[in-house]
Amino acid sequence: NWKSLIAEIQAKGFSQQEIADHVGKSQAWVSSIINGKVSDLKYSDGAALISMLGESDRKEAADMPRPTSSSNQWPAP
Repeated sequence: NWKSLIAEIQAKGFSQQEIADHVGKSQAWVSSIINGKVSDLKYSDGAALISMLGESDRKEAADMPRPTSSSNQWPAP
């Protein structure tokens, strides 16, 4: 459901306002979904939320340490 998806996006560190900006809606719209006042979304709004979750996963992967080129080993955490 959309409420759970937004919770997942927020768990990645995004605020309601950042989510709203990504979808092109207001923060109040995001809050309405979280509070269960809105449950049916337009296809484009749902697709934007889903893409945001995918983008946050790619960002996390990009931020992960990479092996150094000289040793081809992972850096120590």
